[in-house]
Amino acid sequence: MGDETRDTESARTVIVRLTPETHKALRIKVAEEDTSIQKWVEALIERTLGVGQAAARPGGGNKSGRR
Repeated sequence: MGDETRDTESARTVIVRLTPETHKALRIKVAEEDTSIQKWVEALIERTLGVGQAAARPGGGNKSGRR
């Protein structure tokens, strides 16, 4: 996702509950991709919905280029 400036005043919060095992696997995944959970989840949602920054870029915002 890069270091884009986000409009935090208009951003909305979404709470997702994960099992400890899923959370650990997610932490490992985002570390491997040198990103944060916030940026990774945001890019996934944008890609899936076809909106935002990730949808506009080849590779959908995934630094490895894999989907």
